Amino acid sequence: MVSAVVAAGALTTLPGGTAHAVAPGMTSAQSAHSVRQAAVTHRASIKCTSPKGAKANYSWGDGSMTVTVYFNNHCRHRVPAKVHIKNSVGGSYTECLVTNGGTKGRKKFHIGLAGTLTEITKGC
Repeated sequence: MVSAVVAAGALTTLPGGTAHAVAPGMTSAQSAHSVRQAAVTHRASIKCTSPKGAKANYSWGDGSMTVTVYFNNHCRHRVPAKVHIKNSVGGSYTECLVTNGGTKGRKKFHIGLAGTLTEITKGC
């Protein structure tokens, strides 16, 4: 591990080659944990028609080339969902994600460097 002392604390290299400043009095392990917690998790839900009150739930993080959508469908039926991807270079587009009732899993979408998954809505 490479480290250097700076005015605000120590500069620590994390696994994967990224470096960040460590606050004074904080270990690099505590700092690495806080970096992982800083990652934003986005969530969306679509109401089921059957059973009442159940939902199909989705979550995803911010990816750079790809983004993985995790789903848990509590419905008794298939749920089509529209995945909205905003691309600063080529405009916006949508992808369709259909999940079977009573299933959970994940689906990876290739969004490119300039892409961001902005929301998931009902229908395809």
